[in-house]
Amino acid sequence: MPFQITIEPLTIESFKPYGDVIQLEGNKNVIIANQGTAKRVNHVAKLENLRSGPSSALQSAKPNMCIFSSAPRPTTGGLFQVKLLERHPYSSQVFMPIHEQGVTTSPDLPSYLVIVAENGSDDLPDLRTIRAFAATTTQGINYKANSWHSPMVTIGRRVDFVVLVWENGVKLQDCEEAPITPVLIDLKPLFKNLPESKI
Repeated sequence: MPFQITIEPLTIESFKPYGDVIQLEGNKNVIIANQGTAKRVNHVAKLENLRSGPSSALQSAKPNMCIFSSAPRPTTGGLFQVKLLERHPYSSQVFMPIHEQGVTTSPDLPSYLVIVAENGSDDLPDLRTIRAFAATTTQGINYKANSWHSPMVTIGRRVDFVVLVWENGVKLQDCEEAPITPVLIDLKPLFKNLPESKI
């Protein structure tokens, strides 16, 4: 029987153990740029490539800026079930939304999930620490290197993301997957009018 957790709002502070939230609102480092016509926030995310440097025994990696076009995942009764987490042992990973299909509502409403867990003593996800955050298309995320997280989960609509990650083509260095005991996430507190389908 899967155990259940409840969705939380994504904030800069709540996500700090796992990485960075990339957003303008609530950021303390805003400066004015472009002759007073723009707001700029520097260093919104700590980008990591742990395979760099002359002493590294790992094959070097290159930054890969790509686009993910993520189809919405099924939910049932306001619940989403996660069965797998992944991590990028030697690289941070940025997801920045650039387009949400068929948007007729506020961009400040949640559209995707950010599911994370701490590393356990067995070097696998510690499910006692699993958390799920609701993100809007005005928020991007940056996972720390070696941070366990779910593959991208969008809810209700397709969302396109610009993604930045360092890769070298060596499978377990680029991405490591871990099947987990299923966990149900209650989306109802923050997601309204959820589509119905079988989990």
